[in-house]
Amino acid sequence: MLRVGRVAVVAVWCGLLLALARSQWPSAPSVSAPPVTAATLPADDAWMGVYMRGEKVGYSHSRMTPVDGGYHLEESSLLRLSVLDRVQTVRATVDATTAADFALRDFTVSLDSDLGAFDVRGRVEHETLLLRIAAGGDHSEQRIALGEPIYLPTSARARLRAGALAAGHTITVRAFDPSAMEHQPLEMRVLGREPVAVGGVTVEAWKVHERFREMETTVWLDDQGRALREEGPMDMVVEREDAARAIGAGWGENPFDLMGAIAVRVREPLPDPRNLQRLSVRIAGTGDLSIPTDHRQSLRDGVLRVDREPVTVATYTLPYRDGEWLGELTATPFLQTEHPRIQSTARDIVAGERNPRQAAERLRRWVYDTLEKRPLASVPNAVQVLEMGAGDCNEHAVLFAALARAAGLPTRVVAGLVYADGVFLYHAWDEVWLGESWVSVDPAFDQMPADATHVKLLEGGPERHATLVPVLGKLSLDVLPDGPGQGDS
Repeated sequence: MLRVGRVAVVAVWCGLLLALARSQWPSAPSVSAPPVTAATLPADDAWMGVYMRGEKVGYSHSRMTPVDGGYHLEESSLLRLSVLDRVQTVRATVDATTAADFALRDFTVSLDSDLGAFDVRGRVEHETLLLRIAAGGDHSEQRIALGEPIYLPTSARARLRAGALAAGHTITVRAFDPSAMEHQPLEMRVLGREPVAVGGVTVEAWKVHERFREMETTVWLDDQGRALREEGPMDMVVEREDAARAIGAGWGENPFDLMGAIAVRVREPLPDPRNLQRLSVRIAGTGDLSIPTDHRQSLRDGVLRVDREPVTVATYTLPYRDGEWLGELTATPFLQTEHPRIQSTARDIVAGERNPRQAAERLRRWVYDTLEKRPLASVPNAVQVLEMGAGDCNEHAVLFAALARAAGLPTRVVAGLVYADGVFLYHAWDEVWLGESWVSVDPAFDQMPADATHVKLLEGGPERHATLVPVLGKLSLDVLPDGPGQGDS
């Protein structure tokens, strides 16, 4: 049986990482200690438990100390989830120094998952952010121009401690998101005073609304600006706890089933979904998400129609040289198209083929045959996936896109839903440009074009998947009786 991976794990992870990374500000310096057992930690350390739909999924620990005219921030977090019946444990750490106003000077963000270590180091010099990204035994560098100071979502919230806790007060700053390698506006609006229950005790707190990358979060702060409770997408709750409870208490017998929680269920099963040529569904719960409309799918009056497109004849030879889609050949922090291993692997697979359609077929088949089908909770990048030789849909899509771009074939990653095992699950696949149109390619399902149950929700790689967070667990699809149409693939 084909196993479906998850865009949602990455999207939810991005949201959780942001929440964990800004969840607590201790009022005084504390002694550092490794988050291994509660017995080794001082009682005054700041800890938070992380819950999704009432089930514990992790914890975080952080501290901030004055140093050299600014602050030193240290944080660590752990998430434990079940993804397609496989337990995933993801650890993240943040180490940063800031100026006196909490603007970033330098930082390191590390993510350790089953895919391996992903490490981002950043340093602000004048009006430029210098990044060094290490993954898959290799590294790349990037420079990002800045027009103003930037913050981690962590350090941005500290701005509320400086006399800014007053009803109606709003602060907007630029916050750097390590999961997307870009900075975006972070708005923090103080709503007023409100009682909140924390650990069975009700206390008066400041209620603050935050918005970052379409994700909305509500947090309750004490008078010193320290987080007491936080509520985010998918009924996520981050709550103040002592070290013993954060680490050792509240865990269920089985890890939280992420895919089960966000699967989109339908009333009747779809027959022969891998050969489905047409799908019509009434879609709801999209919120502010703009559903793409193209030659393959269209949305009108709440009804989404998807038609499996024909594979057109290619109208150019590789490498693509026209101007319109040259941007879909470039390297990104997650698609290291210019890396020697990606370049050499692409050359070996394509083997001199200059027809874009035939090259795409070879690349799709190679990725499908080569990667072990294994669900991973990670932020994938092509070099690391190539080295690991395993992954789910996201790893397949990222590696295919990097190899195809290296071969001179314009390619983009897309994300959305796919039908499998009686439900629609979050999924990632690709599209390639053949000269007259884009054609869908699913290297995880070994399909070109992809069947009509592939519902596209956005275009873009892992850096854009957090856009899906606001709709996770809210989308609904009602398959229309006259929608499905069968035919040969």
